[in-house]
Amino acid sequence: MKKLPIKIAKSIAKEYNQDQVVVVTYERKTGITRVVTYGNSIVDCEQAAIGGNFVKKALGWPDELCHDKPNGIIKKEVNEKL
Repeated sequence: MKKLPIKIAKSIAKEYNQDQVVVVTYERKTGITRVVTYGNSIVDCEQAAIGGNFVKKALGWPDELCHDKPNGIIKKEVNEKL
């Protein structure tokens, strides 16, 4: 299964001057749904991730897959623990 790159969502944000983007795709052949998010700032990234998690929950994804955080938030949390 090929992951959707974040650069897809980033290109939409840049092309259409959007602060947050949530992309949802469905592949009929495999029945796989993918969600990728992007935000211009760390706050936008976090809010887009919350939106992406909401979409995944609405689509019935397992709960453990509905708590994603942006890499910037994860790095910040790790640094705060050090």
